[in-house]
Amino acid sequence: MRSLLPLLACGCASAEYTRLYHVQDKADELDWDSIAALDHLGPTITERGVNFGVYSAHAERVELMLFDDPDADRPTQQFPMTQYGDVWNLYVEGVGSGQTYGYVAWGPNWPYDETFVPGSTTGFRADVDESGNRFNPNKLLIDPYAKVLTRDHDWSRGSAASGPDNARSTYAAASKSVVIDSTYEWRDADWQAAQASGNNPGHGPADLIVYEVHLKGFSNSPTSSRYGVEHFGTYRGLGEGADYLSDLGITAVELLPIHEKPGDGGYWGYNNLSWFAPETTYSAAFQDGGEPVEIVDEFKWMVDELHARGIEVIVDVVYNHTGEGGLWRTKLYFEDPDGDWQCDPAVAVNLDSQEVASLLAWRGLDSSSYYVMADANQRYWDGSTGVGNQVRANHEPGQRMILDSLRYMVEELHVDGFRFDLAAVLGEKDDAPSQYWTTPTGTTLNLIADDPVLQAHHTRIIAEPWSLAYDASVQYPMSSNDPNVGWGEWNGIFRDWWRNWLNDDNYPLNAKIGPLDGGGVLTGSYDRYAAAGKKPYHVVNFITAHDGFTMFDLMSYGEKENGCGPLNPICCVDTCSAWCDPTSGESNNHSRVWGAGGDESLKRQMIRNAFVGLLISQGTPMMLGGDEWMRTQYGNNNAYSTWADNEWNWHRWGEWQSTYAWHRARMHDFVR
Repeated sequence: MRSLLPLLACGCASAEYTRLYHVQDKADELDWDSIAALDHLGPTITERGVNFGVYSAHAERVELMLFDDPDADRPTQQFPMTQYGDVWNLYVEGVGSGQTYGYVAWGPNWPYDETFVPGSTTGFRADVDESGNRFNPNKLLIDPYAKVLTRDHDWSRGSAASGPDNARSTYAAASKSVVIDSTYEWRDADWQAAQASGNNPGHGPADLIVYEVHLKGFSNSPTSSRYGVEHFGTYRGLGEGADYLSDLGITAVELLPIHEKPGDGGYWGYNNLSWFAPETTYSAAFQDGGEPVEIVDEFKWMVDELHARGIEVIVDVVYNHTGEGGLWRTKLYFEDPDGDWQCDPAVAVNLDSQEVASLLAWRGLDSSSYYVMADANQRYWDGSTGVGNQVRANHEPGQRMILDSLRYMVEELHVDGFRFDLAAVLGEKDDAPSQYWTTPTGTTLNLIADDPVLQAHHTRIIAEPWSLAYDASVQYPMSSNDPNVGWGEWNGIFRDWWRNWLNDDNYPLNAKIGPLDGGGVLTGSYDRYAAAGKKPYHVVNFITAHDGFTMFDLMSYGEKENGCGPLNPICCVDTCSAWCDPTSGESNNHSRVWGAGGDESLKRQMIRNAFVGLLISQGTPMMLGGDEWMRTQYGNNNAYSTWADNEWNWHRWGEWQSTYAWHRARMHDFVR
């Protein structure tokens, strides 16, 4: 360890001033043991400066880049960091909230050379080595623990890819991390106290009624103004529309992922570049050019507004993969040699070699520590996720980051619960990816169930219990210190049984899926979950969710229609696009065309029957936002893509009020 002398730094982004930086290995308030124990990752604000810590077990050098202008192509100053254990650390005196920064790293595949300059290949050996290292000092990297980012990566100013673009600097293009110190004044002290006591009226374990909704989609249509929304498609917009949700009678919103995602990360948002920073484009403050800290404060205001109306905030979190994506070569390009607008798979080609991948955050800091590897450690494992970059959720840095992320959202953002995307990945042993497990002892799943911070706030934890490799339903553990506390689970059998019974005239009430028949799904799915120690309220019952048909479409379409259409317009102009995948989405939907011949009354009756089944069954009911207005996706049951982020996928309040207005209002009032 070494102390660095005060440095006089000429402002590289501007020659109009100089700044005196005092830097040293660590802040005086911190000790090396706690730093090495991963207790101070990210920016830690002290009385006189900021301590920066980042994990990288395989880096040979890491530098902190400070930017006074987040769009500059050079940092104002850069400093080498000190390694202690697997953490690289540096304290900078005189900086504080609002400081933008990033990291660059060197390692075995690209060792440090003092003559290196951005935009060169000095020191380069390989884009990826046999150990899976992908260090590249031309790529400015996001701090995985940053609480807010400046914007999306600007690909027009620099490619984040390795391979042919490995010498392209992204110092200007990259999203910058921001140090923030929020001073937001919360108004939910009574709510927080009631939640901590476990006696919040209407919010006991068995009281939840969940409304799953896309944050942007809920209010992005200007017609949402009729429900009090002024800031469309934003955190503030959802808070402004909270009266509508309260009037509907739900007691919790389950928000599709709200964490930062890349610009091409899809509409649903299941491709995150941070597990701490809220998505910038969902912020009215960001859209108005406000300060970065205002993004976080706006999220807090939204939570305050929902809590004031007795509504819990549950966030969908994605800890099984990240928004850095897999290898570029997994993205096939199809050609259409005969010009018939039909892609010919026989001429499908990989655009890039095995070396090409995006370097935005984790991959450039320590690829093999954060991601599961395969094939001589050069290719990313996608067995449980299908996206090519499965996270090592039970390796120390990943495991710790997951827990720190959850605690941050509970303690700092006042989030009440979480739904875990493909949660089965969190139960996989670090040396056994994609292997079915029945005893998640010692895994991240157990740590979450036993976490003292989450338990102190009575935080709800809900699993999407399967992965793309297997279904781990029923295996999710209860807490080791409280048999009434533990994992809830989405109940896929409930969904499938009710769809069959509603849409198949020959499906008997005593027909079974697994251990459950009609009586079983009505009575908390006891025969499936009771032996695992779960109560009915641990079982989340649903018939529709974001991933599939809406309730209206379930009763209107016999088959999915995921090709050219309002929610997949790319298929109408470029059938060879990777985004155009008409075969995606579930094919066995148990759907039916009701209302044939123009008589819609029977369809509406079947929708009401579905809601009755959902609400009279023991368990925690979850409805899909918009189903109360008979929302349609025009037969598309996989409207996830970036191209689906359009007016046809948002809540179309005006259309609901004008088309079949009386019938839609009756359905809304029935659900209410």
